[in-house]
Amino acid sequence: MRCSPGELDFRTSIGGRERCVSFRATEGATSGGADAALAACLLPAMASGGGRLTLPGPVSPRLLRTQREYQAVQRAWSLEWEFQERPLVEVEVIAATRPPQPPREPDRVAAFFSAGVDSWSTLLDNPEITDLIFVRGIDLLPDLANHAKLAPEVEARVREVAGELGLVLHAVDTDLRAFSDPLVRWEAYFPSACMAVAHFLAPRFGRVLLASGLDHEVDDPVATARLVDHLWSSERLEVADDGGRYSRVERTRRIAYHPLVRRTLRVCWENRGGAYNCGRCRKCLMTMITLEALGALTAVETFPSELDLTEIASIEIDQIILLSLWEDVLDLVRTEERADLAPAVETVVDRGKRTLGLPPGYRRRRSGPPPPDAATTLADLLESRSWRMTAPLRRIGAALRRLRRPNQRRS
Repeated sequence: MRCSPGELDFRTSIGGRERCVSFRATEGATSGGADAALAACLLPAMASGGGRLTLPGPVSPRLLRTQREYQAVQRAWSLEWEFQERPLVEVEVIAATRPPQPPREPDRVAAFFSAGVDSWSTLLDNPEITDLIFVRGIDLLPDLANHAKLAPEVEARVREVAGELGLVLHAVDTDLRAFSDPLVRWEAYFPSACMAVAHFLAPRFGRVLLASGLDHEVDDPVATARLVDHLWSSERLEVADDGGRYSRVERTRRIAYHPLVRRTLRVCWENRGGAYNCGRCRKCLMTMITLEALGALTAVETFPSELDLTEIASIEIDQIILLSLWEDVLDLVRTEERADLAPAVETVVDRGKRTLGLPPGYRRRRSGPPPPDAATTLADLLESRSWRMTAPLRRIGAALRRLRRPNQRRS
C-alpha cells in the first residue's frame, strides 16, 4: 500500500486474483489508507470463501471491532441473495491498530452526490452539509466509451450545484469496480465502495452521509441500510445512512420543484448514446413517469421532452426491490388519477409479480399510497395544536387523514 497527498494505491490478492486499486482526489489532503483498504476488500474476501484478510497498515480500533458485526450481518443476509452463488463466509481480519484519532474537521459534514433523486433528497434535507463527494468509477466507468464521454458533463453539473449552494466539492477517481465486479455483485458492494472513498477522504470532515435506496418500510437486506452503514464509522469519521424516512416517490415529490434539481437531475446508469438521461432505461422511465404524475416532467431540463410509454414493454422486474419501487409509482398514478399512465405501470407491476412467482394481490408495503399535498396540509392544519379547533373541525381533520390511508388490503 502506498499513500501520498491526494493518492492511495494498494495491491490485492483475493480468491486467486491479483489487482491494483487506486484512488485519486483532485484537491486537499487525504489519509486513512488501511481503513479504506479494509472497506474495499472485506466483502470481496467474504465472497471468495473466507480465510484471513491481512492489511499492511494500522486500522482504526473501532473499525477493527465493528467489522465483526458487519460481517455477521452480511453473512446472514447473503443466505437470501438470489444473485449470490454461495453465501458469504466470515474472514479473520489481521491488522495492527493505530491510536484513536479525533476528526481534523469535526464540524464539516459531507454527502455523496451523483445528482440523482436519492442524493438530491439527502442534500436538500440536511442543511448542515458542507461538502459534496463526487466519484468517477462507481457509476461512471472509465472503460465504457459512453461513460467516459459523459463524465466531464456530469462533473460540471455537480460543480454547478456545489458552487451555487456554497459547498466544497471533492472529486475522486477510482478503478475500484475493476477489482470488485469479478468478486461480488454491485448490488451488495455499492456501500463498501462509498465507505472506501469516505475513509480515503477522512481528514477532510467528521461526518459523511450515504443516501439509502429504499425507505424503512420496504428496505431490503442488501446494500445501504441503517443496520450496517454506521458500522463503518471510525473514531474520526461518523458514517450515517440517510433518507429512509421517505419512499422514492416521496423523495421525487420533495425535490422536483427546486430550480437546481431541474437543471441537473441525473438518474440514468445506461446512458445510451452518451445521453445524460436516455429516457428509455428502467430508471429513466420510472423517474419520468413519477415526474409526469406530479406535473413536473416538462420543467426538468435533463430528460427528453417526450415520455414514450412503449419503452416500458422492455422492463423486466426480477427483484423484490424493483417491484417495491414500481408499486409506489403505481400508487402515485392512481392517486393522481392518471388514466393515461396507470395501464402501462400496471403492466410492469403485474409482469414483475409473475416473474417473481408472487400472487396478483401481493403488496409489500402495508401503508397506503403517499397522500396528495393539499389533503396533507389541510389535515395537518386542522389537527395542529396551534389552532383553537372546534369539535367539527377536528372531525374534518380526522376524516381527511382517513382518506389518505385507504384500506390496506387493496392491491
